[in-house]
Amino acid sequence: MKPEHRAESLAIYEAGKKDPDFDHPRGLDRLIALGDPEAVFRAGRTWPVFDFAKGFDVLRSLGSARFIYHAGLEWRSFDYDAGLSALLTLKDPMILFYAGAHWKRFDYARGTEGLLASGHCEALYRAGALWKEFHHARAWKILESKVLEGEQWRGLAFENPRWRKALSGILFAAVRNLDIGAS
Repeated sequence: MKPEHRAESLAIYEAGKKDPDFDHPRGLDRLIALGDPEAVFRAGRTWPVFDFAKGFDVLRSLGSARFIYHAGLEWRSFDYDAGLSALLTLKDPMILFYAGAHWKRFDYARGTEGLLASGHCEALYRAGALWKEFHHARAWKILESKVLEGEQWRGLAFENPRWRKALSGILFAAVRNLDIGAS
């Protein structure tokens, strides 16, 4: 974004926040034309009149995973299913992790599949430590397969209570599946 557009988008945002006679629909259209995802997000957070569906569509079309995540946290109205679909399409594993950790509503099964597909070790570890639902065994296979990249996160998993409990279950299942009588 050009610096002069940034200044204009911030001025429009401020006017929409402070001026009681401000034309909010026209202001949003102008922010959309300027293509400033931060200004659109901020307008949704503070303007007294805001088209949340239109604002979300803009954030999605601009590919702004960061501001979609923040909109899910701070907007008065937010479509969490559409937000998750957008984050899965944008494929930013850390933002996806944060959404699962902090949004009011989150589809953990879909989010887990997105993180597993990313193979991002830090995001997998953090989701396993904080998400209400997570497939630790599948994530652990990825952490193991990424020998160098996953080393730090495997070590932290042994120190984290949720991961330790899951690892105990993984080990128990592996031992139970051993065929001792085959030798």
